[in-house]
Amino acid sequence: MLSSGATGTLEPPMVGAELAMDSWFFPALMFAIFVVPVILLFGYALLDVVRRPGMGVAARALWLIGFCVLPIIGPLVYLVINPPGSREMEARLAGDDATRTAELMSLASLHDQGKLTDEEFQQAKQQHIYSASATVPGSVREQRGSQLL
Repeated sequence: MLSSGATGTLEPPMVGAELAMDSWFFPALMFAIFVVPVILLFGYALLDVVRRPGMGVAARALWLIGFCVLPIIGPLVYLVINPPGSREMEARLAGDDATRTAELMSLASLHDQGKLTDEEFQQAKQQHIYSASATVPGSVREQRGSQLL
């Protein structure tokens, strides 16, 4: 069965792949699969470069130029070399050494004055040391009381 087109000529009806290529669904699907993730990757890496503390202006400029020259590979390389959150996590775990030292010294002076017992001093010191890094000393087996994992 042939249908007449706009020019008046007889054309076969569209079937299968021709119908898929002429509709809006296939291009939209390809856009969603390939273009949107690339845009999100580029934007995420761009924001990370701009907001990352401790990175110099020259390093930021070089990364941004690299993103523009290599829009897919540049952000991927950047995010592999500088994973998001790694610098902040290191800074948070390290804490301010001067403040931590001063607090430990004040605990030691309270212990020397006799205001803290040996047990209280050890508990306060361990709580202070391990609260900043959010870790508990010992292996997992020690923490769980020799339970099986």
